[in-house]
This record gives sequence, structure tokens and C-alpha cells, in this order.
Amino acid sequence: MATLKFYLSRYIKKDDERGEIQMRFSGNRDFVKRMATGIFITAGNWDAEKGMPKGKKNNKYRDDCEGIRERLNELTSYLLRCWEQLGDSKPEPDMLTRWMNDIEWIEEEEEVIINGNRVTQTRWTLETKSHKAAMEAAKKRELKKLENRYFLSVFDEYIEEQYNNGVIGDVRKKTYKTGYGLWDRMERYQGKRYKLNEIKTEDIYTFRSFIINECDLWRTDSDGKYKPKSRYDSIYNGYKYVKERGVEKRSLNYVINQIKYVKAFWHWLLRVKRARLEDIFLTYTMDQAVYGTPFFFSNEDRTKLFEADFSARPELAVQRDIFVFQSLVGCRVGDLLRMTKSNIVDGKYLQYVAGKTKNHSGRVVTVPLHPTAKIILERYKDTEGDKLLPFISNQNYNDAIKEMFKAVEDIDHTVTILDPVTRLEKQVKLSEVASSHMGRRNFCGNLYDAGFRDADIASMSGHAEGSKAISRYRKVSEQQKQKMIESL
Repeated sequence: MATLKFYLSRYIKKDDERGEIQMRFSGNRDFVKRMATGIFITAGNWDAEKGMPKGKKNNKYRDDCEGIRERLNELTSYLLRCWEQLGDSKPEPDMLTRWMNDIEWIEEEEEVIINGNRVTQTRWTLETKSHKAAMEAAKKRELKKLENRYFLSVFDEYIEEQYNNGVIGDVRKKTYKTGYGLWDRMERYQGKRYKLNEIKTEDIYTFRSFIINECDLWRTDSDGKYKPKSRYDSIYNGYKYVKERGVEKRSLNYVINQIKYVKAFWHWLLRVKRARLEDIFLTYTMDQAVYGTPFFFSNEDRTKLFEADFSARPELAVQRDIFVFQSLVGCRVGDLLRMTKSNIVDGKYLQYVAGKTKNHSGRVVTVPLHPTAKIILERYKDTEGDKLLPFISNQNYNDAIKEMFKAVEDIDHTVTILDPVTRLEKQVKLSEVASSHMGRRNFCGNLYDAGFRDADIASMSGHAEGSKAISRYRKVSEQQKQKMIESL
């Protein structure tokens, strides 16, 4: 069995002089070699009997004795492994020299807490140049394989990885899958499949054009239903949901969001996977998202909606209650969907971690329960399972919200909005544009009208600290404008 012993150079005369640690390697009786380690220590800190640095108590010269001991132990393990790997092979005379020349020491600093104090310590790791070169070569081979793979295959893996790691939630995963479907249909339309290393900036412009103009692949039949034109029908194989709903003209904001998801994926390839690909977004000009003036209904209209008689439509009454509850707590629909009874604390507060910001702040959002919110919770306290409320699918929930505004004509006001497609103003009924997100807008917008600050509102809406998005909910009321005019 091979052995290894360390000793200090014999040419050191004083305790405060530094010297190089030597070693004696014995593989067998025919292979005994002495060699310098390249590691230095003050003579007074060397324990000649143990062949190791002295302990902390006897360290008089401020050497990193622990670090030196760590390096010597690493060196011992490495050389013994090298010897074992020889097996029955006869060692060559310069074998030890070659092993030592292959060594590369890696010095890393880490923070640890000792006796309540934060201290920076140095950790040493022994790496070999040959192993490092082999790993680099293997990595290059893997990167080449990655770069030669099809875009959609890797994009799908990215979505699943982000979801499984908690980076994105259920709602965001669906939007990513929508982007996957758009790219897939673009490829089917073009009759080609893109590999990662083939994609250029102009292909993003092509993707943008396809999202905007996919509606041109559709027609309306005599019943007014959307159907893909016969020559494009095969493009939609496997897209049952799209075929049921059809494809209308899309807004530029929708296009921007879809391209942002592809951009996030591409930068993940470059920065996380270290793929040697062109940064196709470096020269891509991203369109500017425009949201217009926010529209929402007043607290008075919310009360009218809650008190409206939906006894003839009990299923719609349930969704009405959920929408009013959302308007009183301001959460995103994705967070509402996953809430359970445990999110209610002491019967007084709703507490949850906003899914969109959980990986950035992890801040617990606390919302005191409005009296009406308490009534709603009491109404559905016996909901089967652990769900907080009897929530249905997101799309059906949006459809139900439009229906409830139609049913209560007194609150189905005409509002002026920014047409998302033309980006010109148009007048519509609330029932045409109402959605789950309007509940969130109602919460934030009415708090703005009451004079509360962004940071105060964000503490309950789940927006990240300093978020610019919350300003989209700010609307100057007609009464406030009138006051300003009167002050002139």
C-alpha cells in the first residue's frame, strides 16, 4: 500500500522563517520518491512529529494552518488515487513528477459564521489539468449537441425546468405553452423546423409577423364561427382549443409579451447553458407596450353587483361572489386559483406569497378582510376539499364575469378604452372587456382614488417593491380633474 509523509525543508534555521513542505512518496520498495509540494509554511508552525501544521492554539505566525492542512490532505488523497489507478502496471520513473505537474489548485472564499461573527474563509480544491481539459472537451461536445437541437424541443424543456424549479407558476406556464404553440404553427406554415444554431434576428421578425397575421389563415362560416381556411387546416392538428375559439387580429401588446418569453428563453441559453449562439435580440427592436387609461368599476357598482339577484342563475352567482372577493383582496387570478382555507388567518386576514414575485422577494402579502369578503367566505366555508372558493377554469371565469355585467345593466357602463389592435380610442360596454384582471384593477384603482400611495397599495396587491407596473392602475378621477380646473 502506498504511503505519503510530509516534512519541512531542513535548510530553515529560525522558527520565523518560511520554508517549503517536502514529501516522501512510497508506492512500493522499487518506487520511493521525494519531491517539493509547492506549499510553504513558517517553521514555527510546523509539527515535525505529526508531519502537519500545528493546531489553531499553537499558531504563532498567522499562517493559514487549516488551509495548509486541507491542501496536504487533498494532495494525499489525489496521489493515492493516482497510484491505485495504476493497478498492476509498472510505474514509470517520472510518474510522480507528471502527477504533480498536472495539479491545479483552486482557491475559493466563502462566508461562515463563527461564534456569531461572519468570517471569510479560504477553501482549497485540487483539480487536475487533464481532468479539466477532458471536462471542457465534454462540455463543448454537449454544447454542440445542444446548439444543433431543434428550437421547440429545447424550448419545451426550458418551460418544464422553469416550472419544476418554481420560477414560473401555472398561469405563466400556460402563456409560455401558448408561445410554444405559436412558434410550432409558424414552422408548420413555413414547412420547416428551426435548429437553435440556424436562428437569426430576422427569424424573430418573422415570428412577430406570424403572430400578427395568423388571423389571415382563418375565415368565418355562414354561422359566424371561425374556421381555418381549408389549405391551412393541417397546421392546427393537435390544437383543439385554438380551433374551437378561432384566431382573431391580435394586439401589439400580445405580440410583445410572446416575444419577451422567447427572449427570456434565448438569454437562458446564452447565460445559463453557455450556448455559443448569436444574441439574436441584440439587434432586434422591441415594440413599446401601451396600456392606455385603466378602466374599472366603482365600489358602489361592486356593491350593486354583489347584491344583484342571481337566484335564477346559481352557477353565475358563485362566480360573481368569487369576482367580488377578488376585487376586495386584489390578488392575481393565478394566486386566487391556488388559495386554500389555510390562507385565512384568524378569520381576519388573507395571507399568501404572490406567485409572480416569490423568487424575488418571497414577501408574505397580508390583506385585512373586508366585511363583504368575510360574508363570501362564510357562504362557501363548506366547499369540498381544501380550496378556498369553488373556482372554475380561468377562461370560464372570464366568460362568467362578462355575463354578470350583462345581467346587471345598471353597472354595465360604456367606457372609452384604447383598442389593443388599432391603438385608437373606442367606446365599449364593460361587459365586452371585463375579465378577472379587472377585479385586481378595481382593488388598486379605488385605493388610488382614496388617496393611498403606491407602496401602501403594493403591500396588499402583491406587486414587487418599487414595481412600475402598479402605476398602470392609476387613474385621475373626473372629480379630481374638476377640482383642478376649478383651482385655475
